[in-house]
Amino acid sequence: MSTFADRFISCAVVFFLTSIITGCGGSSEGPKLVTVSGKITLNDAPLPNGDIIFRPANGTGHAYAGKITDGNYSIETEIGEKRVEIKSMREVPGKTTEDNPGEVVNVREQIVPTEYNSESTLKTTVPKEGSSNTDFQLKGDPPKPKS
Repeated sequence: MSTFADRFISCAVVFFLTSIITGCGGSSEGPKLVTVSGKITLNDAPLPNGDIIFRPANGTGHAYAGKITDGNYSIETEIGEKRVEIKSMREVPGKTTEDNPGEVVNVREQIVPTEYNSESTLKTTVPKEGSSNTDFQLKGDPPKPKS
């Protein structure tokens, strides 16, 4: 696991969220957004932290991302069928890397099984009134580290 890659992904998510919040112009026109919130568990325990991304199931349109804290999330997104990605990283005890010369950092790894993030099979339909109980109960082991 590369710390540089983790920081790049984190920066990309922040840039993406900032772009959504600030928009691209002065117009207030845009898609109607609704709030979706719920709980996320991994093997029956609340997911401590991470990110959730709602992408259009048909592959066209905007994706919307939000933070997971103590198993809870709340996100504003467009209505319709969504493909959901859930990601959460943890530090690997005792493992460090020096991707940038002179900068030693802890190694981090994904704890959410691949079928819920990079190869997500999760889907949900966001109704026009939003939802306060769109929960996801994830099961399985973390992905195996790449050698």
